[in-house]
Amino acid sequence: MKVFKKFKNYKKVKTNIKGRGSYTLWVADTPKKKSLGLSGIKSLPKKHGMIFVYDNDVQNSFTMKNTFIPLIIIFLDKNFEILETFKCKPQQKRSIIPSVKYRYVIEI
Repeated sequence: MKVFKKFKNYKKVKTNIKGRGSYTLWVADTPKKKSLGLSGIKSLPKKHGMIFVYDNDVQNSFTMKNTFIPLIIIFLDKNFEILETFKCKPQQKRSIIPSVKYRYVIEI
């Protein structure tokens, strides 16, 4: 699958997401990887996604501008507790802005 080639240089982690089961997540741990995210992807393999890792708590917004698949975006604190979850549509115009600071973001 082409999506695997795009992320061949990414670290991967397996994790259980509360209420959703086990997922394999590509790790976005550099500014470039975070900026690209899952943009440009036409399909996502079942039970796969991406985790964005920040060194400190942040409150950045996310965009679906160049994202062609629906996503669930999950914001987590430093203890991996879920803070907020958003269901997003492909190429949604409205930015996704959590109401609190977060340390990790999962897109599935």
